[in-house]
Amino acid sequence: YCKNKGGRLPTEAEWEFAARGSDGRKFPWGDQIGNDKDHMNAAGLEFSAWEKSKGMSESARMYDQDDGFPGTAPVGSFKAGKTKFGLYDMVGNVWEWTNDYFGSYSADEQTDPTGARDGDKHAMRGGGFSGGYEVWLAPAFRYFMPNAVHSHGIGFRCAKTLR
Repeated sequence: YCKNKGGRLPTEAEWEFAARGSDGRKFPWGDQIGNDKDHMNAAGLEFSAWEKSKGMSESARMYDQDDGFPGTAPVGSFKAGKTKFGLYDMVGNVWEWTNDYFGSYSADEQTDPTGARDGDKHAMRGGGFSGGYEVWLAPAFRYFMPNAVHSHGIGFRCAKTLR
């Protein structure tokens, strides 16, 4: 899809820079968690109600409010969560694929890392609508899935090289 639109998946480093900015803020909007229904689509009362309706045990909640979306939300629904670059939903809503294979960074790769050269798992960022822990929703948090996984809780955004 990205290639068809003249873009590509972002690297992990590009994704994190887009979410945190050049000042290295902890969250897209600043250093405070912003754990309310205005900043992100994460596990709130609506998610707990959905779990209960399915006979599931209640997971941890990010906030004790109802954001109106027990699953994914339309892009741009959380205005207070916008990044300094004007991007919406960098945390919460869905995990986002990056172009990098998942692997450990070496000490030399702490600035603009390129990720593992190959593998069967790609790195994802951003957390999702079921995120109930602050660490899962911090842009620096890394997660991975096998390359062939499909889920309504995983998405992507396209990047474009500007040089």
